Amino acid sequence: MTKRKRDQGYHTKRMKAVQEGSNEQVLLADVQDLLRKAKIGDSKNHEVVNGSETAVKEADASSDPLERFSEVDVEISALSSVGDGLGFSTSSEHVFVVPFTLPGDVVNAKVVTHFANDSYTLADFVSVLKPSPQRNDSLVQCQYFAKCSGCQFQMLSYEDQLVHKKTIIEKAYRRFSSLPPESIPAVGDTIGSPMQYGYRTKITPHFDGPPGSMSRRAKKHPEERQGFDHVPPIGFMVKGTRRTMDIEDCPIATDAVRDVQTRCNDPTARDNK
Repeated sequence: MTKRKRDQGYHTKRMKAVQEGSNEQVLLADVQDLLRKAKIGDSKNHEVVNGSETAVKEADASSDPLERFSEVDVEISALSSVGDGLGFSTSSEHVFVVPFTLPGDVVNAKVVTHFANDSYTLADFVSVLKPSPQRNDSLVQCQYFAKCSGCQFQMLSYEDQLVHKKTIIEKAYRRFSSLPPESIPAVGDTIGSPMQYGYRTKITPHFDGPPGSMSRRAKKHPEERQGFDHVPPIGFMVKGTRRTMDIEDCPIATDAVRDVQTRCNDPTARDNK
């Protein structure tokens, strides 16, 4: 593999068949739907139907993928069933998958990983250049939103969130139920919760192990493992990574849970333990 391809985030291995019911399978089906609607169809693609893959028309691969970690402006066209926005840039005919975005947003995103065989690129959200009519950032009540991987739709009205949840079920039946179209039942409206915040009675913050604790040598010689020389971040993962970020307060949790979390994550209290 050339240095350029490595910098562009190419997958060097042939992509394995996606596991039935996995996020990857659901995302790939949404990507393919968008490509068909956009009538882009000349790169290698597969249609996922009822858990199996069938070849479809190849999508145009004439546009070179952007280099890894470069930034690109993306116009979001659809909201996937896994919660990420899907859209196109003016410089490419494959789909960009961008978290924390909504249809109608124009955003700046950072390229992370390009899946050449499946015509999509995973990207990190950077900023909103032009907001969607659906976007209302005044609804956001968490200081960690758009970084923490826990929540995706705080900028979307609760009514629109309920509509999106209904479409997720409708697409799941259509794609994965193996039922003929005439046998697929109508999906009723999503029943909303009386509380959008402060309802969770359990959250599970965690922390990363000491540096090198999961290396081959450390696993083979556990007695050599090093401990922490400081209190590690305690919270949830940064979106798109396996790295934990400090979360001192989670507003979707009940007041009792938030009180315990705040006390546990207080730096002074932790350092004195």
